[in-house]
Amino acid sequence: MAAKPSNSRKSTTRAKAASAGKGRSNGAAALPGAQLNQLLTGVAEALSHIVDAQTEVVVHDLRQPEQSIVAIVNGHVSNRHKGQSVLSVPEEDAAFARMLDRDVRKTANAVEVTGNYTTHTRSGKSLKSSSVVLYDDQGAPLAALCLNRDLGSAEKLLETLKAHVFPHTDATPADAVESGEKNDRNGEMTMEELVSDIIERALASTGGVSVERMTKQEKMQVVSQMHRRGLFLIRGSVERAAASLGITKFTIYNYLDELGISRN
Repeated sequence: MAAKPSNSRKSTTRAKAASAGKGRSNGAAALPGAQLNQLLTGVAEALSHIVDAQTEVVVHDLRQPEQSIVAIVNGHVSNRHKGQSVLSVPEEDAAFARMLDRDVRKTANAVEVTGNYTTHTRSGKSLKSSSVVLYDDQGAPLAALCLNRDLGSAEKLLETLKAHVFPHTDATPADAVESGEKNDRNGEMTMEELVSDIIERALASTGGVSVERMTKQEKMQVVSQMHRRGLFLIRGSVERAAASLGITKFTIYNYLDELGISRN
């Protein structure tokens, strides 16, 4: 008859099992960054066989915000491509805003889903979006998988039907579609152009007040707007922002502290 294992061996086995279980927390985000990117890219590829041409699937590596898009399906929806910056995210992106919000506590290895919200491309196209953001063991953004559906596709279909039923309308559907495509092509921006666009829009948010006449509160408003668009995720952006406001980068840091915004 085989001898029964001793209590000490059982304790050791249980201790090893307990130790192995630690660190798994909320799961997927505990994977190494490269493996996580491969996993999400595989998910995006699988979705590409199911979603229609008006649904975009994007994978972001948030550890490299300057070139965060590592995979994209149906990039024509937002006119983006692999290698573009996280600054190219659609406007009013609730998941992006939540990621930047210092008041929202980020737990280690968290998996955070933000679903069914509306965003807009720079050309004005409305999108219905859902996103999942994964955090690393320090609670820092690691990766994201985002889905964006073009709400205007149904409108284009209605315009096409209308043109066939009422052929004497002012503009043909082809004209409307071509016009939209041109706007989207013109909307594609380089990293440098994205940074400049965010700065210009933030400066304009004060209602056209010149930098020389801006009060401290107005300059803080501009800095807050830049933060909400993710500008300070990009290396060298603080210096660019400071130059646009005629202040030093240390003043920018002071403004961020006063606004309760963490420095990225």
